[in-house]
Amino acid sequence: MKKMLLAFLVLCNTILFANVTLNKYGHIQDSKQILLTAKYYIENGEYYIDIDGNTLIGNSLFEIENGYLTLITIEENVPTWLRIYNKNGNLKFEKTFKKVINLTTSENKKYSAFFNGNHLQVLDNSTFQIEQFERSIIFDIDNYGNPIFIDDKERIHFKGIFFRIESMHRVENDSENSSWRRSTPFDSKIQKVLFYNNIPLIFTEDSVYQIDDKLEKNHSFNGNFFIAEVIDNSLYFVEKIRENKDIFFNLYKTNDFINIKKLDEKVLNRNLNRTHELILAPLNYGAPNYPFPVGNSYGEIQQYGYNPYLHPGVDFLGEDYQEVYAVHDGFVKAVLTTGGDPYWRVAIANEDVSTETEGYLYAHLNEDSIVHTVGDSVSAGDLLGTLYPWGWYDFTHIHFARLQDEGTQWFGTWWTIDNPHIDVTNIQDTIPPIFENAQEFNLFAFRDINGDYLEPLDLSGEFDIIAKCHDIENSDWRIDIWDISFSLHPAGVPDSTVYEQFSFAYDMPIDTYFSNYWTDIVLNTIYSRDATCYSIGNYDEREYYHIITNSNGDSLITEEDEAEIFDSTDFLDGAYWLKVTARDASLNTTVDSMIVYFNNGINSTYEEIVSSSVQLFQNYPNPFNPETIISFSLTTEVTEDTELVIYNIKGQKIKQYSILDNQSLIIWNGTNQNNKPVSTGIYFYKLKIDGKDIASQKMILLK
Repeated sequence: MKKMLLAFLVLCNTILFANVTLNKYGHIQDSKQILLTAKYYIENGEYYIDIDGNTLIGNSLFEIENGYLTLITIEENVPTWLRIYNKNGNLKFEKTFKKVINLTTSENKKYSAFFNGNHLQVLDNSTFQIEQFERSIIFDIDNYGNPIFIDDKERIHFKGIFFRIESMHRVENDSENSSWRRSTPFDSKIQKVLFYNNIPLIFTEDSVYQIDDKLEKNHSFNGNFFIAEVIDNSLYFVEKIRENKDIFFNLYKTNDFINIKKLDEKVLNRNLNRTHELILAPLNYGAPNYPFPVGNSYGEIQQYGYNPYLHPGVDFLGEDYQEVYAVHDGFVKAVLTTGGDPYWRVAIANEDVSTETEGYLYAHLNEDSIVHTVGDSVSAGDLLGTLYPWGWYDFTHIHFARLQDEGTQWFGTWWTIDNPHIDVTNIQDTIPPIFENAQEFNLFAFRDINGDYLEPLDLSGEFDIIAKCHDIENSDWRIDIWDISFSLHPAGVPDSTVYEQFSFAYDMPIDTYFSNYWTDIVLNTIYSRDATCYSIGNYDEREYYHIITNSNGDSLITEEDEAEIFDSTDFLDGAYWLKVTARDASLNTTVDSMIVYFNNGINSTYEEIVSSSVQLFQNYPNPFNPETIISFSLTTEVTEDTELVIYNIKGQKIKQYSILDNQSLIIWNGTNQNNKPVSTGIYFYKLKIDGKDIASQKMILLK
């Protein structure tokens, strides 16, 4: 049986008499683009695309020279299939990759580039040869197959030359020892790289640069760079300026960066009055304490072959043709589909006004089951229609959201203003969130401002903290959490708190239905998307890496939060318990923790005085088995409370030695206080005087 997914409009190469303007949300639009219609559907469990009389396998489509490129991912943990077809629909090439991230094509469509999870891949769309480069998720490719890309260390690579952004040096031939260097003027974060007339352009937050024989600044923005696009051999770019709650967008056109013409401007107001209210779920209306399965949560990251976005609603899973009910009294403002049979929806305002008001969205209904038309009044508990039989991934569901819009009739370009999941009173959910290791064997990951990952037991300076966690709500689908926070506790006194911070809640307004401007700000603030901690959400992969330090502690997520960072120099050196708390929409709570060690050379005044007369040396050998020598030097008076204490990585005391006069070493044989052997692992040893930590080191026992 064939299941229609939706029809997409695919941009073709031919553009006539470009008339480029801004839509009201600051995005570039061209009224003269020639569009092709592609139909996406599933038949017998396989994804298909019909275009130009051809049937292709895939669920994502790209036009290339002399044909098409498609992608498809079907099962969880199954690699992505990449296929190339000619214009007659004949399959010419296919290959699987672990991942296909941020696929883009050259201006002439002869080459494709994407990140496969390990390396940047450049594919010749005619010969099917693949060239491999360093890993990157910000890149573009010229008409000769040469990529420009940014590596993990924020260096730009192009034709054997890289620019060291952090050290402001340009280096030839990828050699860090090259003697020829030139200062580069990059002074803000790189947002985009793009080829125009086969010349690479670099867009930072406040400027545009060009790399030809040399690096040149071509333009400075009054505000910040937003987007850029090449249309009909001209470059169009948009700057954005924020003033209070208004966002101003300015569109410019240029062919040479000498003559720059302003074409259009728009203003977006994002002032939203958010109001939470208690409601019942839209399925099984009125059922008390019901275990509703949830397939997608509000605000979780999603990416289905195109740009990532935040999911603008809650997906309650149901049965084919199950009845759906209104959760609030109101007036029908929209009955429409955004892409064929599966996407019929009803939007109901709480008030019968044409001015801005709140309401609710119920999406994925059977068209012939919808019992209301625009203008009808409904009451909470009224039948709206039945669920469309989704037919793939066993994912029949009602997409439910709280909206804000205006007008006598609504047209689908609405805000979702907050998370209604927290307000549903009749959900039974007892499973708390689940933490996973964010980086290899480390529960949490620590990334500095250069993008380098730090050793948890040797942290210093400023860094972000990344926590990976998810929730399960009465189904097998991973969803994201409701909110997250963290705190810091001295390892020796774990019940005391030296720092605590609320990170964020998934309760933000989302503009996915019309702009993605605000969505992009939030997404890039709360989710890590680098090659090590890469957040993704779709039918096949769901990995949520949260940057919990990107917050100033309030409930509003803004661009300013992305600049927040944790500063370990605010604390004394030593071992700490880092505890992270995650809650789901039913307020089930999970707390997980790991030991970290700050090493900035910062001690208390007392410790500085004492430690100046104390030396604690690195144990030898290290790693060791079965025993090791721990040496120290004490020129201060030894008291009865001078001791050396050994801890495991959890901060638990393993063994304790009292230090005597004239003693300068201890031999540890890898046993605990009960003289029983301890396991392989990392251990700390601390020199303590009068109950205070004076010096510490770490050691490794390998058996």
